Amino acid sequence: MTEEPNAEVRPVKRSATAVPGADLKPAQRARYLRIIEAARQLASEGGYDAVQMRAVAERSGVALGTVYRYFPSKNQLLVVTLVLIFEEVAERFGGADLPGDTAHERIMAVLRGSVQQLESERKLYDALVRAAMFADASSAAELDRLGEVLTELFANAAGIETVTEEVLNAVRIIADVWMAGLVSWVAGRQSVDDVIAHMDTAVALVFDRLARLQQTR
Repeated sequence: MTEEPNAEVRPVKRSATAVPGADLKPAQRARYLRIIEAARQLASEGGYDAVQMRAVAERSGVALGTVYRYFPSKNQLLVVTLVLIFEEVAERFGGADLPGDTAHERIMAVLRGSVQQLESERKLYDALVRAAMFADASSAAELDRLGEVLTELFANAAGIETVTEEVLNAVRIIADVWMAGLVSWVAGRQSVDDVIAHMDTAVALVFDRLARLQQTR
């Protein structure tokens, strides 16, 4: 299917929410990224429980007080790590020639590629999704950024260059369902195959409805 924009359109663009750590000076950002990389390594090795702030400080070579100055909690640190990973995913798929003739097919290509990464680094993604589940209000900006990155990822995968509010809301629904699927995967309620099947249904329903709405205009 192709999306026909109506009179009110706007380009898909980077959101106004800042990329985490983007306002830091070069030396500060270098320390910031070392902390994130240390957390990522620890999570890959031992999952959520292995990411302790003292261990992060030792692995990164950054003083514990400095780690806490950048990241007041372990969950915030892991949420930022998740945001930056999905930024990388968005960059990778953003320039890719995705298979599929419809928005549905292209979005599912991105989701299947993401699931392969989940399976290959299960401890890491288990830890990151748990952190997003447990995060409190102090991580609100990072969680907002995560939602925006996912929305941009799926909008671009769908091949949408200009969108109506209806199209943007449709893509946001897909992003929300995807995060809910990851939570179910972490909790052991769904396998990755179940998540993909659920997403396939959700994408079809959302974009089929969108197509019907546009055809009535």
